[in-house]
Amino acid sequence: MDNKIMPESAKVLNMPIAKRHLSAELLQEQFSVAYQPRQLTSSRRIVGLEIFARWEHPKYGFIPPADFIHIAEQRDIIDQLTLQILHQALPEFKRLLKQRPELSLSVNISPLSFQHPNFLTSLINICNDYQVAPSQIILDFSESVISDDIDGFIGLIKTFRVAGFKIALDDFGTGNVTATVVERLHLHELKVDISVTQQLTLSKESEFLAKAALRLARQTGALTTAEGVETEETLELVSELGFDIIQGYQISKPMFIDELNAWLREQN
Repeated sequence: MDNKIMPESAKVLNMPIAKRHLSAELLQEQFSVAYQPRQLTSSRRIVGLEIFARWEHPKYGFIPPADFIHIAEQRDIIDQLTLQILHQALPEFKRLLKQRPELSLSVNISPLSFQHPNFLTSLINICNDYQVAPSQIILDFSESVISDDIDGFIGLIKTFRVAGFKIALDDFGTGNVTATVVERLHLHELKVDISVTQQLTLSKESEFLAKAALRLARQTGALTTAEGVETEETLELVSELGFDIIQGYQISKPMFIDELNAWLREQN
């Protein structure tokens, strides 16, 4: 496609970004962090936050995470992006812990980052910098990224778990992970994909996948999270099924820190 007639939203894929473009200064100016609350299904008590990177480019406007995460992975800057977002999020999380010490912070980790030998050290260092225990950080990875080298991947995940980080399998229902693999991963949490959750009231297949997740979690001692809970009907159903944690627009959209603070005050 000729770049002159390329839609603005598509031009981002051809942006000449490299490590030097994702500097700390740029991330502070253009990137921000959105926080989405996670609640216990039974009591509706807030038990955690998931963080999401938001990029507002001065020329191209809002750039969806699916686009810039893809670019960052392609150009080998995904570690830097993840760490810089944590640099923004952890001071606020540390402040929130003073009022809510039971909170956890969930962050999506690229499968490439798990394979980079220095990434774990960087995660530990950033936790030390902000005096946040690794046990309060949940590292999410997608079911669809589990590689053919199952043994190697499980070994990588183990090093992060041994360092104290909790591990969550995200987007369950989008891949073909087996019960054996789930058991070997020693997961803290199994998160059912939004595509499954939102079809629960309409699809027997989605209900089957949700119940399969619940069975796997019970067998392995993991918590279960229903992602994408956006209606009262879905909330009631995931509660009846027995999910431990709920997340989605029915509870709250992802919010910037000022919005989150106001929302938390309302909850009190």
